[in-house]
Amino acid sequence: MSVAGWIAVGVVAWVVVALVVALLVGRMVRMRDRQVPEEPAPVVPTPIEPDPSWRAPEPRRPRS
Repeated sequence: MSVAGWIAVGVVAWVVVALVVALLVGRMVRMRDRQVPEEPAPVVPTPIEPDPSWRAPEPRRPRS
């Protein structure tokens, strides 16, 4: 086979591999786009309850 024949075989093989890769990547992108994220769960605010171990500081006593 001549050099031009080997070059033609190489170009054809390159095109075939490029087509296969392009089809696989396109399929992966379509499958990724089909995945729709779920709606986030609603956030219910919880009431803030004071800590029972917390005490208010005692008032300062005047110095005599």
